Amino acid sequence: MDSTQNITQQPSLAIDLERDELSYIVYGNGTQPKIGTVTLDAGTDSKQTLENAVYDTPQLLEDYSHTTIALHSQHFVVMPAELTASANIVFQASFSSLEGELMTCQVKNTEAAIACDVPLGVTAFLQRTFGAPTLLHHLAPLIAYCAEAYADDNGCMHINVTEQEAHIVATLGGKLQLANTYPYHSVDDIIYFALAAFRECHFDSRADKVFLSGDNELRSRLAEPLRQRIAYVMPELFPSQALTTLGNEAINLPFNLIATAIYI
Repeated sequence: MDSTQNITQQPSLAIDLERDELSYIVYGNGTQPKIGTVTLDAGTDSKQTLENAVYDTPQLLEDYSHTTIALHSQHFVVMPAELTASANIVFQASFSSLEGELMTCQVKNTEAAIACDVPLGVTAFLQRTFGAPTLLHHLAPLIAYCAEAYADDNGCMHINVTEQEAHIVATLGGKLQLANTYPYHSVDDIIYFALAAFRECHFDSRADKVFLSGDNELRSRLAEPLRQRIAYVMPELFPSQALTTLGNEAINLPFNLIATAIYI
């Protein structure tokens, strides 16, 4: 059997890399999905902490046909893809300086790109360790999913809620209108951010839609207050591609990890 055939028969790896946690799933080619979470010490050097976590997790160091990694970064700019060559200038127009190094990624299914600030040495370590992985800002998988899933709809807003952040993406006919991440202290904060984004996009509260994903309890607490202002507020339909690619176990995965795994 030649080496090309060996590579294509290997499973794939998707990683969602937050400041204090690394979540991953191994999937594909008939293998049972393997899911794991590694806690990171956010109080020490980011690159060294990440290296230690990866080297201490043998599952991450196996051979994979492809690896997709979403890196969470709070300092980022969503811009037209044609400006990628000038990403440094665009980024510094919004932020006075880089705290680490600039990473850019083009977003599938859109004409957008994202420039973001990541800790020094992290991208080089990931490239070296995982063999030319696809490196993305954490919003890129969600944007790509929304652009494809809502391509035939008018105004659609997706709110993915986690314990600390709300990720909001808005599209109109599949075209990106807004994408941002909002740290919050209470559900009222999320409601405020969502309604402000809805207005900023000039969406119609009687016709356009809001889809909710993420933490079940937070979604239930968001739904009714939003329905008082917006007619169509509903849970996000589970992506059929995720069931095909990841199996039934995907139903219990965080939506951002699902979106990263099906980004390919």
